Amino acid sequence: MSVSSSAVRPIRWAIVGSGGIARRTVGDLRLCPEARLVAICSRSRERADAFAAEHGLPLAFDDYTALCASPEVDAVYIGTPHATHFALARQALVAGKHVLCEKPLTMTADEARTLGRLAAEHGVLVMEAMWMKFSPAMQRAVELVREGVIGQPRFLQAGLGYPVPANGPARFWDPALGGGALYDMGVYLLTLAQMFLGEPEEVRVTGQMRPDGVDLAEAITLRYAGGAMAQLATSIIGWMPPRGWLGGDGGAIDFQEPLFSPGGLKVSTGRPPAPPQVQQLDFPREGAGYAPMFRAAHQAIRAGQTEHPQHPVAATAAVLDLMQRVQALMAVERDAGASAGLGAGSAPGAEASPPGARP
Repeated sequence: MSVSSSAVRPIRWAIVGSGGIARRTVGDLRLCPEARLVAICSRSRERADAFAAEHGLPLAFDDYTALCASPEVDAVYIGTPHATHFALARQALVAGKHVLCEKPLTMTADEARTLGRLAAEHGVLVMEAMWMKFSPAMQRAVELVREGVIGQPRFLQAGLGYPVPANGPARFWDPALGGGALYDMGVYLLTLAQMFLGEPEEVRVTGQMRPDGVDLAEAITLRYAGGAMAQLATSIIGWMPPRGWLGGDGGAIDFQEPLFSPGGLKVSTGRPPAPPQVQQLDFPREGAGYAPMFRAAHQAIRAGQTEHPQHPVAATAAVLDLMQRVQALMAVERDAGASAGLGAGSAPGAEASPPGARP
């Protein structure tokens, strides 16, 4: 399917994976007039048929190769566990399907760059589903910073986390699926830092990592050329309110909850000794919050782009590079702690938690 051939009709989507993400995706795709949701793909024929019947989809697949070969599908939304993303996206791109894939796009930066090259070769779009970037609140925050409303950005602080039950989704606890806090929630925080501060010169991290590589919690400090800093924290063993703020030398932006799809911004401007001027900007969420991202993907497809200019593969790969650095630093800290008799992480007793169990 060529990009030009899709210009005269709705873009026909298939969802890959039938879990909670898929259910949220259905409603938001249907908010977009240019989209037509036509198919679901699940490893289970029973689940695929049930999902299709529940949501009125004409096609149900339990064979991903058959989905990729279908002439009735133009684009796929991949909502499966992290570690499966690369292989599924690669197969779809080679088959000529546009790909919008849940974050993280892949497990490594090199894998992301490979997908970017394949998309260019086959003339189709590949894009990480970083819906935070396309939320109206974040779009406005970027504009405010570009307009100099808060002056030169100097400091970003953000957190996101909650205690995941031991019997919670396997994507959090299974190392084979890319389990841990960083790849599920930390990706939002590092993307946020990239959006407003760019690429860091120095990375420091402390936290807790199990022997099998599943990270339970981390606090990350980033330093940038010119002196700007970011402090980020994420966890799957404790609560961290999903909020953040960006401070500049002329004001600050408070990203109100939830950070990944803010309902509002509180913008404070001015310099002491004068009191700050405060403006509240509200952004009601549309559907589950994915619709602006889907519209952006449609615009890129219609324009014949193989990457979205606001979230190109290079940006995704840079964040993945950073995530790999954070993981490596966490592993060094864990191993040093183990040598000192502190167990699997920086907290005593961490090694007592069996794989898959909440510490």
